[in-house]
Amino acid sequence: MNVYSILTASLIPLAFLYVVKWLNFFETHRFRLILVALVWGALAVELSYLVDHPIRLVLGVQFVGTRTAPTVEEIFKSLVLLYLVRRADTTFFVDGAVYGFAAGIGFAIAENMLYLSRVDVDTGVVVATTRAFCSSVMHGSCTAIVGMALAGFPLGKLNHPLLRWLAGLIVAITIHTAYNTTAFHRFVFGQTGLLVLSAIAFASLVAVALAIAWGLRRERFRLRKSLGMKASGGGGEARLLRNAEDLDELLAPIEARFGSIKREQAATALLLAAQLSMKQDQIRKTRDPELRAELAPQITQLKHDLKAARHEVGIYIMSCVRSIMPKTTWSLWARLGQILAKLEPAKDDLWQRLDSRLVGHNSAADGIYARVRAEMDARARPGTGGA
Repeated sequence: MNVYSILTASLIPLAFLYVVKWLNFFETHRFRLILVALVWGALAVELSYLVDHPIRLVLGVQFVGTRTAPTVEEIFKSLVLLYLVRRADTTFFVDGAVYGFAAGIGFAIAENMLYLSRVDVDTGVVVATTRAFCSSVMHGSCTAIVGMALAGFPLGKLNHPLLRWLAGLIVAITIHTAYNTTAFHRFVFGQTGLLVLSAIAFASLVAVALAIAWGLRRERFRLRKSLGMKASGGGGEARLLRNAEDLDELLAPIEARFGSIKREQAATALLLAAQLSMKQDQIRKTRDPELRAELAPQITQLKHDLKAARHEVGIYIMSCVRSIMPKTTWSLWARLGQILAKLEPAKDDLWQRLDSRLVGHNSAADGIYARVRAEMDARARPGTGGA
């Protein structure tokens, strides 16, 4: 193995993990648990090998690769999720996706090193690049799907953790089996086989990303009611977090007026308010006494952190933050005004546009107000019948 192969086979998968972690705007996951999932994923390679190797000696490599390995690997990779997603550190199913992707990436990196140890230097570069962009994405995405299922992705009446785990496993094993089967027949398909592998891997990644985006949107709508009704947040904060994808743009006036440090402090306060609201919603819904016992001190700590964050921002600036999204945000006329403001220069508002349109109907090129005034003056003259 050379340095390039090692870096390619490890850093690129970690980059994909960073992207998935970055998608969770509310940052409800915990970095230490991501590390736990990464380490477990690496250990799962050895556990899978202990099961697959004896079967390989009897039934052959292809049978194991296309029949037993996908099931064995997905089970071992996801075992850590049965522990992680039942903890108070997992707030909603997007956290399960992050932890699951981390476990899959840990598995992929360890497996990549194993493959690289069996090839020469020149072949290692090709193997490292192919596995970094295809196999690693597939492993991460499959385990992320299991993590989402376990952590609360809507699955109808499947409420028991083990049933959710099995449902996620079925989807993950199906994708993994399709990938491995294509990989074993790649030399028959030629270049098309590599394209199919890439399509399977990245289609699963896109599916995870779309599920995360949907989940975040769902949580933002819940925050509208939750933050607006509680002392933990305000209506302005709720409206800001419902438009989280535009938060950088929405907080731009704060940065322009008070500086980048205050802008970052305000964003931190908003995130803490969101996390606190989610935890409070979680403790209301759960019936698990152990989970409630874990959540209670976290909620207390979040309240303390939020109070400190708001104090750091300052009452005046925090009031400005809450006023960024006015209560008329959902008014049809306000939304129309926002759209027109983006299409036209700032000096040209809705009424000026309406006035200029009406000028075209007046041969004297007078505005609407001049026309009304002229009509009133005409009626006021003696002999015209005006009042």
